[in-house]
Amino acid sequence: MTLDEAAAGGAQQEPPPDFTRSDAHMADDIGFRPETLDRFAHAVHLMDGFISDDKARRAAALREAQARGLDAEELRRSVASTTVRWRAKARRMNPYRHAATLLRETSLSFREIASITGLDIYKVVGLKLKLRQSH
Repeated sequence: MTLDEAAAGGAQQEPPPDFTRSDAHMADDIGFRPETLDRFAHAVHLMDGFISDDKARRAAALREAQARGLDAEELRRSVASTTVRWRAKARRMNPYRHAATLLRETSLSFREIASITGLDIYKVVGLKLKLRQSH
């Protein structure tokens, strides 16, 4: 630097150019490629289309069934029967009976049996002691 440049406030240098990152750098940082976003958006749009098509098909089938003579009472019974069947499947075994069966027939630990049946470990151990006394 010369004295004239120092007196003028330093060298007149151009500011460094702004470095803009390309999409390839973004893909490395974030872990995805921007061109896949279009495919993802298209797939989501297709899923939404499939859902709306399924709803329309169901509504059309229901209208056709009602036109053939399906009345509201039959529809209510069919919905109620599927609900009752679902509840019957979801019914759980008595936890004490379940724990006793697991204690007799498996080699699971007390902690595992307690987590399966929902009983606390002390009840499972007490049940094991009671089962031993009966044999």
